[in-house]
Amino acid sequence: MQTRNWNLGLALCFIAASLLTLFVWIPNDIESGVLIEERRSIDVGDALAPTAAAIAVLITSIALLLSSLLANRNAVSSEPPVGVSRSNLISIVTMALLLIVSLQLMVWGGPLTVKVLQSVGVALPEYRLLTDTIPYKYVGFVVGGFTLVCGLITWIEGRTGWRVVFTAIAAVVVLIIVYDVPFDSLLLPPNGSQ
Repeated sequence: MQTRNWNLGLALCFIAASLLTLFVWIPNDIESGVLIEERRSIDVGDALAPTAAAIAVLITSIALLLSSLLANRNAVSSEPPVGVSRSNLISIVTMALLLIVSLQLMVWGGPLTVKVLQSVGVALPEYRLLTDTIPYKYVGFVVGGFTLVCGLITWIEGRTGWRVVFTAIAAVVVLIIVYDVPFDSLLLPPNGSQ
């Protein structure tokens, strides 16, 4: 019963947040639309990614709400009381550290690679000028993304192996193919913020 109540509350909070994002934040804060049409050319607008994310959150939250409402209300709960335990705190800290390390690798992977190559004599301009140049634009995304996916799978399953490594590589490659290859004006993180 407690899990059902938590799921209801969580679903309602995320439904409200996604609706606010879709109808208040995105229209008032992002100038371009989802798609931009200029001279018979259609490009990705700044609002595409947050709109897609908000819609995904909304759909998932509605599914959680419906599953919670349709759950058997008369089922006897054998669940332990809900609360924050020591193991919960350890899990939160572990996940936070993994996210921080992965994001730092993503941000600094490309610039540090260019600095190292420059220090051994490779003639390269500063990283800021290479954010849309293969292979430099992928270095941070690949290193940080691989670390995040591999780290999360290893942490959740409690073990690692070749399957985890291949899954992490496949996840990063699929994201590059889906988000970078089809669009000329889209930069993978963190290059878009440089």
